[in-house]
Amino acid sequence: MKFVIGPACIWTLFLSFSSSGNLVKNEKSKRLLLNDPDAIIARLTHMENEILKLKVENQNLRQTVDKVNGFGSTYVRWGRTSCPGSKTDLVYSGYTAGQSYYHSGSKSYYGGPSNTLCLPNNPELSNTTFSYHDTLLFGSEYERNTFAFDSANEDIPCAVCRSKNASTTLMIPGRKSCFSGWSSEYSGLLASGSVYHGPSSYICVDSHPEYLQAGKDDRNGHRFYMVGFQCGSLHCPPYHDDRVAYCVVCSK
Repeated sequence: MKFVIGPACIWTLFLSFSSSGNLVKNEKSKRLLLNDPDAIIARLTHMENEILKLKVENQNLRQTVDKVNGFGSTYVRWGRTSCPGSKTDLVYSGYTAGQSYYHSGSKSYYGGPSNTLCLPNNPELSNTTFSYHDTLLFGSEYERNTFAFDSANEDIPCAVCRSKNASTTLMIPGRKSCFSGWSSEYSGLLASGSVYHGPSSYICVDSHPEYLQAGKDDRNGHRFYMVGFQCGSLHCPPYHDDRVAYCVVCSK
């Protein structure tokens, strides 16, 4: 005897398998027949709803990817013109600058801003001039050879970097490695102006500093020296007199 499976039987088996995941699930499983239009319409409606859900999930995933691509935290890499590793973007590079370390009219004038800036190497300049030089920006110099060999009087570059996989970055003074759960962006030596000059800020100069071209002239604008520890009001241990202070920039 020869058995012939017709199209109606094939569709019946297919729809039954789709609804239950197996040819036979249990005795309560009902096969959908082609001559039952209500059942077919119900199944198609269910499939349309599932497709709609998948479209919504896909859109949500796309939005998540867009958010991740826009994720990041910025920091300045002092002493370098580039950013470290493949997980960072260079926003811009330029010149480290700040106010003069002393006032040319009187060394007793020690006011003015203390923060250090990273000026871009492609500025947009105004057409406005002024004669009252109440505050001016000067290029920054390494003031000792302790940052690197023959680094004294070299001008300091800088790079503004964006860490693509982080939401927070911070500079930790007194360490050359990050705490657990944080990633190191770069490490180096802590630097600031001298105690005998005007106000300054602390920056973390990269352990492998670069120099700006034609920057060897000793112009003495905005100076940077290495920083050490002084015991007394600062607890020793864990710190120690006259040790050079490390620094590290960490991200998370």
